[in-house]
Amino acid sequence: MLHARAKWQFEPVDEELGRKIAKQLGIHPVVSNMLLRRGVTDVSQANRFLNPALSDLHDPFLMDGMDKAAERIHQALTGKEPILIYGDYDADGVSSTSLLLKVFAHLGASVDYYIPHRFREGYGIHKEALKLAKERGFSLVISVDTGISAVEEAAYAKELGLNLIITDHHEPQEVLPDALAVINPKKPGCPYPFKMLAGVGVAFKLATALLNRVPEEWLDIVALGTIADLVPLVDENRILAYYGLKRMNQTENKGIQSLIEVSGIDRTLQAAHVGFALGPRINASGRLDSADTAVRLLITDDCDEAEELAGSLDKMNWERQQLVEEMTLEAIAEVEENPEQHQYVIVVARPGWNVGVVGIVASRLVEKYYRPVLILGIDEKKQIAKGSARSIQGFHLFQALSQCKEWLPHFGGHAMAAGMTLKVEDIPKLHDRLSCLAKEWIRPEDYTPLLTAEGELEADQIVSGLIDQLAALAPYGVGNPTPLFIIKETQISRVQLMGRQKEHMKLFLQGKKGMINAVGFRLGSKANSLAPHVNVRLLGELQMNEWNGKRAPQVIIRDLEVPHLQVFDWRSNRKDWSRLTELDMKKVCFVCTLGSPLFKQLTGHPDWIVVTWEQLKKEKQQQSLKQSRYLVLVESPPTLKLFKKGLSYGYEAERIYVMFGDKEFDDLLPKTPTRDDFKKLYKAIARIGKFPYQKYLPSLMRITGLQKRVISFMIQVFEELGFVTLEQDVLILQKHPAKKPLNESKSYQTQLDREHVLKTLVYSSYRDLCRYLFSRIAFKHIGGYADGLQGEDSSYSRLSATGDQV
Repeated sequence: MLHARAKWQFEPVDEELGRKIAKQLGIHPVVSNMLLRRGVTDVSQANRFLNPALSDLHDPFLMDGMDKAAERIHQALTGKEPILIYGDYDADGVSSTSLLLKVFAHLGASVDYYIPHRFREGYGIHKEALKLAKERGFSLVISVDTGISAVEEAAYAKELGLNLIITDHHEPQEVLPDALAVINPKKPGCPYPFKMLAGVGVAFKLATALLNRVPEEWLDIVALGTIADLVPLVDENRILAYYGLKRMNQTENKGIQSLIEVSGIDRTLQAAHVGFALGPRINASGRLDSADTAVRLLITDDCDEAEELAGSLDKMNWERQQLVEEMTLEAIAEVEENPEQHQYVIVVARPGWNVGVVGIVASRLVEKYYRPVLILGIDEKKQIAKGSARSIQGFHLFQALSQCKEWLPHFGGHAMAAGMTLKVEDIPKLHDRLSCLAKEWIRPEDYTPLLTAEGELEADQIVSGLIDQLAALAPYGVGNPTPLFIIKETQISRVQLMGRQKEHMKLFLQGKKGMINAVGFRLGSKANSLAPHVNVRLLGELQMNEWNGKRAPQVIIRDLEVPHLQVFDWRSNRKDWSRLTELDMKKVCFVCTLGSPLFKQLTGHPDWIVVTWEQLKKEKQQQSLKQSRYLVLVESPPTLKLFKKGLSYGYEAERIYVMFGDKEFDDLLPKTPTRDDFKKLYKAIARIGKFPYQKYLPSLMRITGLQKRVISFMIQVFEELGFVTLEQDVLILQKHPAKKPLNESKSYQTQLDREHVLKTLVYSSYRDLCRYLFSRIAFKHIGGYADGLQGEDSSYSRLSATGDQV
């Protein structure tokens, strides 16, 4: 077996309704069912979803405070008052700032911007910045993507005589800032119908209100911030992303053109490119230094400057990646050192950590441990910690942090992500409180990742027609996730490793109508966990692979499982223990021969579970087999009977690794002498009766045609049966011995048993080995090996290659 890393689920839908919508719209039933899962339940809704229209955008004046803000801004424009845009340093804040700078420049305003420095100032509106704005002669400040928590700062702006307009999309706290206007669709009492706009989306609504039209020319900037901020790509966000990506693919924005170029994107730009290539480079500016570089890139009209700025962001992004890798390893080491402390919520803080990338590190740890994570960088001089948090389903971060207010002078965020500032001395208290909340809120099963699929498909249902129709639901993102499908059990024909370091894996799946390829990026390590020709279940994304002018469907693997027992044919005379390193050794049971060198080697590891064929009558050894999930057969059993009996105790095994070779059979005769051979030798001995054994051995070999080693074995058998005696090299035939069957001789029976073991377990093909196992032992997780097992004698060929074949 191979367990999936996550739980897979798909929500049942009204398939009759799905077929109805599919028929009316002429779309694939899989696509109509996907629409139902996204809350699209009638044809008109489906049409709007599949065909986004700018005319479906809501009236910006439905947003509370918009009329007051627009009136004051028009007054400033008429009076030639200088206007300051107060932004934030992430991709959403940078996009929001750049958008309004473009809009106000178009309106002929005297405009400038201010974005706080992440390290020197931190997130949000700051009094010192407001004071500086006043000193510079600004009378109107407009915040974007920030300000909803700036209660004290808004009051201070009023004292200074500054008019402050706040536009934000973050969760409001109980008390709202007393600003001239607060524009936030999440604000209590705001009638705006769509609440999930990004900061740049709110800024876009302000721009629409000021221009009295939809400013399509800047939708590329809007899409950049919307997608990068991971807001749900539904309703208005879907429209903005859809048209924004279209514009981005033919953009005239010099900065975005250069950014696409340095990112190495040479195909049609999609939401994933924004999320994983453009967004991180925009973010890198504010994470490592000032966000000014990113703003200047988005607003420049100079090609040379754009190229230079994009190059700087690309370099910063590379530095950011190295920094994230280093900090992630340090954070993991700290968690591994105190696992109990981080059982429910992970909180790791360290001096010197760059607070610009703590959010990324937190995301990495959520991926690894799947529990809420807070990563904090400590300023040792000020004894202040700043950081970011990422969460899992079932633990609403903003609500949790709201119950820790006494230690958090500054915090903000939403269900899955948040930022905070606190005193270093309060970190343990915060950790304890969050752990208590997690114990109360999170069910044990919530600590396993949950991946949602659109349904189940047979491998043969993965065709180009379906994949082409899936593109109609793009752009994909939060709220409209890239569709994943469960691919039903399909046999793996072949496994191929790819990449410079063999870090990627390609599976060739044998469908009933042909072969389908499935690619697992960074899943190369899983190849050792797949036995030949197993049946695999996949969770993956469907794509068209275009190569050398050919298009073919393929699956991008997100998760996989083998739902049945696997047998790994590693038979060899050379033991490669490194192949077992990925296993949880607490679940491994080694089976070997009592007293052998390998037995001594294995028992030298006190934490390893080792049993021997000879001691399987003992209950303790039987229990070890019963409780183990991985059985490693290091040495062959003395008999097939003991093999069947012993492995029957391991009936719950998920994997069996067969590692023994034929070297341990070096003392075995290649073939057991027949009854006729024994008769021939007995008659030769009887003619003489008594004689020096070594002197007459050549004569016996000539008379019988048997080799010296075979005759020596047969004499030993005759001795054990009482037919002859051999004393001081004199062989004497016993007169009138009792008739006995050959198998009463221990040597004969041992030879026969070991010959059967060699033939059945060592020199058998992989197919025959599996068939023998499954026909003789009632394993719990049987399945997947009914057809198509490897027929060639691969194990024998591997042994021959070792050079020490019998």
